[in-house]
Amino acid sequence: MDTDDLTPMAYSTLSLAYDACEPMRAEIGMAARDYRTEDEYLRGIAKFLKEILEDPREYLESWNMEDEVDVKAFTAAVEGLLAHIGLTLSTPRAKRGKPPFET
Repeated sequence: MDTDDLTPMAYSTLSLAYDACEPMRAEIGMAARDYRTEDEYLRGIAKFLKEILEDPREYLESWNMEDEVDVKAFTAAVEGLLAHIGLTLSTPRAKRGKPPFET
């Protein structure tokens, strides 16, 4: 799938990821191509984020951002992103909004 196929509620995960750190937005955006449906994508992203939370410092170091990003703030942002994903998954697809390019 493509990020253009995401409902507005699901698409906002990209903005929230950017709030955590810029590379995360690109990384989870590119991951959309690995999934067939929005729910699969969201579950995959949630798994990825839970792995990051096991060692957030390691994730930041992999992007050479350990000196630029506060680990506590980053962790809180990732936790907020996970909460949003949970909320999105619990919301019926019809109530998440219509994807902007859906015909």
